[in-house]
Amino acid sequence: MEKISEYIRDNLKIIIGSLTIVVVLSALYLGKQEKSSTKKSDNLEWSAVDSKKSEPEKEVKEGKSVEEDIFVDVKGAVRKPGVYKLSAKQRVSDAIARAGGFTEEAERKAINLAKKLQDEAEVYVLARGEVDTRKLLEGETGGTAESEKEEKSKINLNTADLAELQQLSGVGAKKAQDIIDYRSENGNFKSVEDLGKVSGFGPKTLEKLRDSIVVD
Repeated sequence: MEKISEYIRDNLKIIIGSLTIVVVLSALYLGKQEKSSTKKSDNLEWSAVDSKKSEPEKEVKEGKSVEEDIFVDVKGAVRKPGVYKLSAKQRVSDAIARAGGFTEEAERKAINLAKKLQDEAEVYVLARGEVDTRKLLEGETGGTAESEKEEKSKINLNTADLAELQQLSGVGAKKAQDIIDYRSENGNFKSVEDLGKVSGFGPKTLEKLRDSIVVD
């Protein structure tokens, strides 16, 4: 025991220094391990976040792609008439190209090749000398509708009441009542010209009101 105690006393500084080095190295090692573990954990968390972010972006892109798909019916003077799947960004020229292009009879000047396409649209290519009956029908329908609208806006001398008759230019309460009295005594007006038989409605007044009145 005396020898051990004597050895310790003689080598105390060396023993303390060795223990200090061991403690420092152990602390450094543990710190390094903890830092490495934290870094791995952070990497896993960021990886999970990136994965979640990429999924919605992918879905949006896929959804957008589906929305841009349209179907167009190509008819008339083209080589392969039919329904074609195209993109909403494409033009009439693209639809005609998908249908094989123009035939020799196609009237190319009658179609707008730069027009944008829409879903369920019809691209019709006229042949030379062909009349676009669709536009004629649309014009006839539009003309009829416009005519009916104008007729409805006119005042009917046979059915209008006192207030409606006063909407006519230059017609006050007295003249409106005169029209109603004439109608009661003589029956319905047979024509617009019959208004001239009512007191106060001369040729000039009748001509002024002609586009605003109607009889049936």
